[in-house]
Amino acid sequence: MFSGRPDPTWVVPGSTVEKLLGLLAELPPRPDRSPEPPPLGYRGCLLQAPDGRTWRSYGGAVTLAEGHLEQVRDDPERRFERLLLATAPAGTLPPLPAN
Repeated sequence: MFSGRPDPTWVVPGSTVEKLLGLLAELPPRPDRSPEPPPLGYRGCLLQAPDGRTWRSYGGAVTLAEGHLEQVRDDPERRFERLLLATAPAGTLPPLPAN
């Protein structure tokens, strides 16, 4: 979707971060690794904390990376991804796909 352009970035409100962390705590662990995004096109979304933690959401999975440790959670409804993308300022992203 953004091939050839820089990835969009924005600041996520603290209240939404709290909701995202609460949602993450509700998601069950995923028994396998998260799916790999394609080399071009939509690659999911990334939330990065000032302390270096990152959450990557793609393909129905959310991966939390803290240094060398990774946790993968199952999110088949992509609730984490949709909530995070909903915080984008108007006009930053094209409309979300229906599924």
